[in-house]
Amino acid sequence: MKARPAIFALLLFFAATTGLFSLFAPRFATASNMENLMSGFSFVAILAIGQAFPILVRGIDLSVGAIVAVVGMVTFDLSLMFHVPGFAVLPLVLIVGTLAGALNGALIVSLRLQPFIATLATLAAYRGLVYSISGRQLVPGLSTTPITDKWITGLENYFDIGGMTGLSHAIAMPWFPLSFFVMLAVLAVFQFILLKTRFGRDIYTVGGNFEAARLAGIKTNRVIIAAYSISGFCAAMAALLLVARLTTSTEALGTGMELSAIAAVVIGGVSLQGGTGSVFGPALGAFLLGIVLLGLTLLGVSQFVQQILTGVILLAAVSYDRLLVLRQQRRLKANLAAGH
Repeated sequence: MKARPAIFALLLFFAATTGLFSLFAPRFATASNMENLMSGFSFVAILAIGQAFPILVRGIDLSVGAIVAVVGMVTFDLSLMFHVPGFAVLPLVLIVGTLAGALNGALIVSLRLQPFIATLATLAAYRGLVYSISGRQLVPGLSTTPITDKWITGLENYFDIGGMTGLSHAIAMPWFPLSFFVMLAVLAVFQFILLKTRFGRDIYTVGGNFEAARLAGIKTNRVIIAAYSISGFCAAMAALLLVARLTTSTEALGTGMELSAIAAVVIGGVSLQGGTGSVFGPALGAFLLGIVLLGLTLLGVSQFVQQILTGVILLAAVSYDRLLVLRQQRRLKANLAAGH
Protein backbone atom coordinates (compact mmCIF):
# COMPACT_ATOMS: atom_id res chain seq x y z
CA MET A 1 0.00 0.00 0.00
CA LYS A 2 1.25 3.48 -0.87
CA ALA A 3 0.54 6.48 1.31
CA ARG A 4 0.58 9.27 -1.30
CA PRO A 5 -1.54 11.77 0.69
CA ALA A 6 0.83 11.36 3.65
CA ILE A 7 3.86 11.94 1.42
CA PHE A 8 2.25 15.04 -0.07
CA ALA A 9 1.55 16.39 3.42
CA LEU A 10 5.14 15.61 4.44
CA LEU A 11 6.48 17.50 1.40
CA LEU A 12 4.39 20.53 2.36
CA PHE A 13 5.60 20.37 5.96
CA PHE A 14 9.20 19.97 4.73
CA ALA A 15 8.87 23.08 2.55
CA ALA A 16 7.20 25.07 5.34
CA THR A 17 9.88 24.11 7.87
CA THR A 18 12.65 25.01 5.44
CA GLY A 19 11.03 28.37 4.73
CA LEU A 20 10.54 29.11 8.41
CA PHE A 21 14.17 28.48 9.33
CA SER A 22 15.34 30.36 6.23
CA LEU A 23 13.52 33.43 7.53
CA PHE A 24 14.50 33.28 11.19
CA ALA A 25 17.72 31.25 11.53
CA PRO A 26 20.89 33.14 10.60
CA ARG A 27 22.98 31.56 7.81
CA PHE A 28 20.43 28.75 7.37
CA ALA A 29 19.77 29.38 3.68
CA THR A 30 23.43 29.21 2.68
CA ALA A 31 25.35 26.85 0.44
CA SER A 32 27.59 25.69 3.29
CA ASN A 33 24.60 24.81 5.46
CA MET A 34 23.04 22.81 2.64
CA GLU A 35 26.34 20.95 2.29
CA ASN A 36 26.24 20.18 6.03
CA LEU A 37 22.66 18.93 5.69
CA MET A 38 23.46 16.62 2.78
CA SER A 39 26.72 15.24 4.22
CA GLY A 40 25.45 15.02 7.79
CA PHE A 41 22.11 13.32 7.15
CA SER A 42 22.57 11.21 4.00
CA PHE A 43 23.69 8.31 6.17
CA VAL A 44 20.65 8.79 8.44
CA ALA A 45 18.44 8.65 5.34
CA ILE A 46 20.11 5.38 4.28
CA LEU A 47 19.56 3.96 7.77
CA ALA A 48 15.90 5.01 7.60
CA ILE A 49 15.47 3.39 4.17
CA GLY A 50 16.76 0.12 5.62
CA GLN A 51 14.71 0.45 8.81
CA ALA A 52 11.55 0.85 6.72
CA PHE A 53 11.66 -2.79 5.60
CA PRO A 54 11.40 -4.43 9.06
CA ILE A 55 8.68 -1.96 10.01
CA LEU A 56 6.79 -2.70 6.78
CA VAL A 57 6.62 -6.37 7.83
CA ARG A 58 5.32 -5.27 11.25
CA GLY A 59 8.70 -5.56 12.99
CA ILE A 60 11.45 -3.20 14.11
CA ASP A 61 15.25 -3.24 14.13
CA LEU A 62 16.80 -1.73 17.27
CA SER A 63 20.25 -3.03 16.37
CA VAL A 64 21.03 -0.81 13.35
CA GLY A 65 23.25 1.53 15.39
CA ALA A 66 25.20 -1.43 16.74
CA ILE A 67 25.54 -2.88 13.23
CA VAL A 68 26.98 0.48 12.14
CA ALA A 69 29.57 0.12 14.92
CA VAL A 70 30.41 -3.48 13.97
CA VAL A 71 30.85 -2.62 10.30
CA GLY A 72 32.85 0.49 11.17
CA MET A 73 35.23 -1.50 13.39
CA VAL A 74 35.60 -4.29 10.81
CA THR A 75 36.50 -1.61 8.26
CA PHE A 76 39.03 -0.15 10.70
CA ASP A 77 40.60 -3.54 11.45
CA LEU A 78 40.79 -4.72 7.85
CA SER A 79 42.31 -1.46 6.66
CA LEU A 80 44.75 -0.65 9.48
CA MET A 81 45.51 -4.00 11.14
CA PHE A 82 45.44 -6.38 8.20
CA HIS A 83 46.17 -3.87 5.41
CA VAL A 84 43.42 -5.23 3.16
CA PRO A 85 43.02 -2.98 0.09
CA GLY A 86 39.94 -0.80 0.09
CA PHE A 87 38.40 -2.33 -3.05
CA ALA A 88 38.20 -5.62 -1.10
CA VAL A 89 37.15 -4.03 2.20
CA LEU A 90 34.01 -2.43 0.74
CA PRO A 91 32.20 -5.62 -0.36
CA LEU A 92 33.41 -7.55 2.69
CA VAL A 93 31.94 -5.11 5.20
CA LEU A 94 28.69 -4.84 3.21
CA ILE A 95 28.42 -8.63 3.55
CA VAL A 96 29.10 -8.36 7.30
CA GLY A 97 26.28 -5.85 7.75
CA THR A 98 23.87 -7.88 5.62
CA LEU A 99 24.63 -11.07 7.58
CA ALA A 100 24.12 -9.22 10.89
CA GLY A 101 20.70 -8.13 9.67
CA ALA A 102 19.90 -11.63 8.40
CA LEU A 103 20.75 -13.03 11.84
CA ASN A 104 18.13 -10.71 13.33
CA GLY A 105 15.53 -12.04 10.93
CA ALA A 106 16.57 -15.66 11.51
CA LEU A 107 16.22 -15.26 15.28
CA ILE A 108 12.74 -13.80 14.84
CA VAL A 109 11.40 -16.50 12.53
CA SER A 110 13.20 -19.53 14.00
CA LEU A 111 12.76 -18.80 17.71
CA ARG A 112 9.42 -16.97 17.29
CA LEU A 113 10.80 -13.98 19.17
CA GLN A 114 9.21 -10.58 19.20
CA PRO A 115 11.26 -8.27 16.91
CA PHE A 116 11.68 -5.79 19.76
CA ILE A 117 13.21 -8.45 22.02
CA ALA A 118 15.33 -10.11 19.33
CA THR A 119 16.90 -6.91 18.05
CA LEU A 120 17.34 -5.52 21.56
CA ALA A 121 19.35 -8.66 22.38
CA THR A 122 21.46 -8.38 19.23
CA LEU A 123 22.00 -4.68 19.93
CA ALA A 124 23.74 -5.65 23.16
CA ALA A 125 25.56 -8.57 21.53
CA TYR A 126 26.83 -6.52 18.59
CA ARG A 127 28.00 -3.75 20.91
CA GLY A 128 29.96 -6.30 22.91
CA LEU A 129 31.40 -7.70 19.67
CA VAL A 130 32.65 -4.24 18.70
CA TYR A 131 34.74 -3.99 21.86
CA SER A 132 36.07 -7.54 21.47
CA ILE A 133 37.34 -6.91 17.92
CA SER A 134 38.33 -3.28 18.40
CA GLY A 135 41.66 -2.60 16.76
CA ARG A 136 41.92 0.50 18.92
CA GLN A 137 41.98 -1.77 21.99
CA LEU A 138 44.07 -4.59 20.52
CA VAL A 139 46.69 -2.22 19.04
CA PRO A 140 46.49 1.03 21.03
CA GLY A 141 48.86 2.80 18.67
CA LEU A 142 46.23 2.64 15.94
CA SER A 143 43.80 4.79 17.91
CA THR A 144 45.38 7.93 16.45
CA THR A 145 46.08 6.48 12.99
CA PRO A 146 43.66 7.65 10.27
CA ILE A 147 42.36 5.48 7.46
CA THR A 148 43.95 6.73 4.25
CA ASP A 149 42.81 4.18 1.66
CA LYS A 150 41.28 6.19 -1.20
CA TRP A 151 38.63 3.54 -1.87
CA ILE A 152 37.22 4.27 1.59
CA THR A 153 37.98 7.96 2.14
CA GLY A 154 36.88 8.71 -1.43
CA LEU A 155 33.27 8.27 -0.29
CA GLU A 156 33.63 11.72 1.28
CA ASN A 157 34.35 13.48 -2.02
CA TYR A 158 32.41 16.58 -3.07
CA PHE A 159 31.26 17.66 -6.53
CA ASP A 160 30.65 21.20 -7.81
CA ILE A 161 27.45 20.58 -9.76
CA GLY A 162 26.87 24.32 -10.08
CA GLY A 163 30.26 24.77 -11.71
CA MET A 164 29.48 22.06 -14.24
CA THR A 165 26.26 23.78 -15.26
CA GLY A 166 27.50 27.36 -14.97
CA LEU A 167 25.02 28.18 -12.20
CA SER A 168 27.71 28.76 -9.58
CA HIS A 169 28.73 31.95 -11.39
CA ALA A 170 25.24 33.38 -10.94
CA ILE A 171 24.22 32.10 -7.49
CA ALA A 172 25.93 30.45 -4.55
CA MET A 173 25.56 26.70 -5.12
CA PRO A 174 26.56 24.04 -2.59
CA TRP A 175 29.07 21.34 -3.40
CA PHE A 176 27.27 18.01 -3.42
CA PRO A 177 28.84 15.20 -1.35
CA LEU A 178 29.21 11.76 -2.90
CA SER A 179 27.34 10.39 0.12
CA PHE A 180 24.23 12.24 -1.09
CA PHE A 181 24.41 10.51 -4.48
CA VAL A 182 24.97 7.16 -2.76
CA MET A 183 21.80 7.83 -0.76
CA LEU A 184 19.89 8.68 -3.94
CA ALA A 185 21.09 5.44 -5.56
CA VAL A 186 20.03 3.38 -2.52
CA LEU A 187 16.68 5.16 -2.49
CA ALA A 188 16.07 4.55 -6.21
CA VAL A 189 16.99 0.86 -6.02
CA PHE A 190 14.88 0.02 -2.98
CA GLN A 191 11.94 2.20 -4.07
CA PHE A 192 11.89 0.28 -7.36
CA ILE A 193 12.17 -3.07 -5.55
CA LEU A 194 9.40 -2.16 -3.14
CA LEU A 195 6.93 -0.78 -5.67
CA LYS A 196 7.68 -2.68 -8.87
CA THR A 197 8.72 -6.24 -7.94
CA ARG A 198 7.04 -9.33 -6.59
CA PHE A 199 9.24 -9.18 -3.50
CA GLY A 200 7.94 -5.68 -2.80
CA ARG A 201 4.35 -6.88 -3.08
CA ASP A 202 5.19 -9.74 -0.72
CA ILE A 203 6.58 -7.22 1.80
CA TYR A 204 3.30 -5.31 1.80
CA THR A 205 1.23 -8.47 1.99
CA VAL A 206 3.19 -9.96 4.91
CA GLY A 207 3.02 -6.66 6.79
CA GLY A 208 -0.65 -6.12 6.06
CA ASN A 209 -1.88 -9.60 6.94
CA PHE A 210 0.68 -12.24 7.88
CA GLU A 211 -1.76 -15.16 7.99
CA ALA A 212 -3.32 -14.29 4.66
CA ALA A 213 0.16 -14.04 3.14
CA ARG A 214 1.07 -17.48 4.49
CA LEU A 215 -2.15 -19.04 3.19
CA ALA A 216 -1.51 -17.42 -0.19
CA GLY A 217 1.72 -19.38 -0.47
CA ILE A 218 4.16 -16.53 0.23
CA LYS A 219 7.39 -17.69 1.90
CA THR A 220 6.81 -15.42 4.88
CA ASN A 221 9.95 -16.46 6.77
CA ARG A 222 12.13 -15.69 3.77
CA VAL A 223 10.46 -12.31 3.31
CA ILE A 224 11.07 -11.38 6.96
CA ILE A 225 14.72 -12.47 6.86
CA ALA A 226 15.20 -10.54 3.60
CA ALA A 227 13.66 -7.42 5.17
CA TYR A 228 16.10 -7.52 8.09
CA SER A 229 18.99 -8.30 5.70
CA ILE A 230 18.19 -5.11 3.79
CA SER A 231 18.21 -3.21 7.07
CA GLY A 232 21.67 -4.62 7.86
CA PHE A 233 22.94 -3.80 4.36
CA CYS A 234 21.80 -0.18 4.68
CA ALA A 235 23.41 0.06 8.14
CA ALA A 236 26.67 -1.13 6.54
CA MET A 237 26.37 1.53 3.82
CA ALA A 238 25.80 4.19 6.47
CA ALA A 239 28.83 2.93 8.42
CA LEU A 240 31.08 3.23 5.36
CA LEU A 241 29.97 6.83 4.82
CA LEU A 242 30.63 7.65 8.47
CA VAL A 243 34.07 6.02 8.46
CA ALA A 244 34.95 7.89 5.26
CA ARG A 245 33.91 11.15 6.90
CA LEU A 246 35.76 10.52 10.17
CA THR A 247 38.70 8.55 8.63
CA THR A 248 38.43 6.26 11.66
CA SER A 249 35.93 4.27 13.71
CA THR A 250 35.23 4.15 17.43
CA GLU A 251 33.44 1.73 19.73
CA ALA A 252 30.66 4.31 20.21
CA LEU A 253 29.99 4.76 16.50
CA GLY A 254 26.27 4.59 15.73
CA THR A 255 25.10 5.01 19.32
CA GLY A 256 21.52 6.27 19.36
CA MET A 257 21.14 6.18 15.58
CA GLU A 258 18.35 3.63 15.81
CA LEU A 259 16.14 6.32 17.38
CA SER A 260 16.81 8.75 14.52
CA ALA A 261 16.15 6.03 11.93
CA ILE A 262 12.87 4.95 13.54
CA ALA A 263 11.77 8.58 13.91
CA ALA A 264 12.50 9.25 10.23
CA VAL A 265 10.58 6.14 9.17
CA VAL A 266 7.48 7.00 11.22
CA ILE A 267 7.62 10.67 10.18
CA GLY A 268 7.92 9.43 6.59
CA GLY A 269 4.52 7.77 6.71
CA VAL A 270 5.47 4.12 7.27
CA SER A 271 2.89 2.65 9.64
CA LEU A 272 4.13 0.79 12.72
CA GLN A 273 1.23 -1.60 12.06
CA GLY A 274 2.99 -2.72 8.87
CA GLY A 275 1.96 -2.90 5.24
CA THR A 276 1.78 0.85 4.55
CA GLY A 277 4.42 3.26 3.28
CA SER A 278 7.44 3.46 0.99
CA VAL A 279 11.13 4.31 1.34
CA PHE A 280 10.87 7.82 -0.13
CA GLY A 281 9.04 9.06 2.98
CA PRO A 282 11.70 7.82 5.45
CA ALA A 283 14.49 9.43 3.40
CA LEU A 284 12.59 12.71 3.37
CA GLY A 285 11.85 12.31 7.08
CA ALA A 286 15.58 11.98 7.80
CA PHE A 287 16.33 15.27 6.06
CA LEU A 288 13.38 16.91 7.81
CA LEU A 289 14.96 15.92 11.13
CA GLY A 290 18.23 17.34 9.83
CA ILE A 291 16.63 20.65 8.91
CA VAL A 292 15.04 20.92 12.36
CA LEU A 293 18.27 20.11 14.21
CA LEU A 294 20.45 22.39 12.07
CA GLY A 295 17.92 25.19 12.28
CA LEU A 296 17.67 24.93 16.05
CA THR A 297 21.47 24.89 16.32
CA LEU A 298 21.72 28.11 14.29
CA LEU A 299 19.06 29.64 16.53
CA GLY A 300 21.24 28.85 19.54
CA VAL A 301 19.02 26.13 21.03
CA SER A 302 21.01 23.73 23.23
CA GLN A 303 21.56 20.09 22.27
CA PHE A 304 19.60 18.94 25.30
CA VAL A 305 16.52 20.81 24.11
CA GLN A 306 17.07 19.42 20.60
CA GLN A 307 17.02 15.87 22.00
CA ILE A 308 13.77 16.63 23.82
CA LEU A 309 12.24 18.03 20.64
CA THR A 310 13.36 14.96 18.68
CA GLY A 311 11.54 12.79 21.21
CA VAL A 312 8.46 15.02 20.99
CA ILE A 313 8.50 14.78 17.17
CA LEU A 314 8.75 10.98 17.37
CA LEU A 315 5.92 10.83 19.92
CA ALA A 316 3.74 13.05 17.74
CA ALA A 317 4.44 10.90 14.67
CA VAL A 318 3.64 7.67 16.53
CA SER A 319 0.48 9.21 17.97
CA TYR A 320 -0.61 10.32 14.52
CA ASP A 321 0.05 6.82 13.15
CA ARG A 322 -2.01 5.33 15.96
CA LEU A 323 -4.81 7.82 15.29
CA LEU A 324 -4.92 6.80 11.62
CA VAL A 325 -5.10 3.11 12.59
CA LEU A 326 -7.96 3.72 15.03
CA ARG A 327 -9.81 5.81 12.46
CA GLN A 328 -9.39 3.05 9.87
CA GLN A 329 -10.67 0.45 12.34
CA ARG A 330 -13.73 2.56 13.16
CA ARG A 331 -14.45 3.07 9.46
CA LEU A 332 -14.15 -0.67 8.84
CA LYS A 333 -16.55 -1.47 11.70
CA ALA A 334 -19.00 1.11 10.40
CA ASN A 335 -18.87 -0.39 6.90
CA LEU A 336 -19.39 -3.89 8.28
CA ALA A 337 -22.32 -2.71 10.36
CA ALA A 338 -23.87 -0.94 7.36
CA GLY A 339 -23.41 -4.05 5.20
CA HIS A 340 -24.97 -6.25 7.88
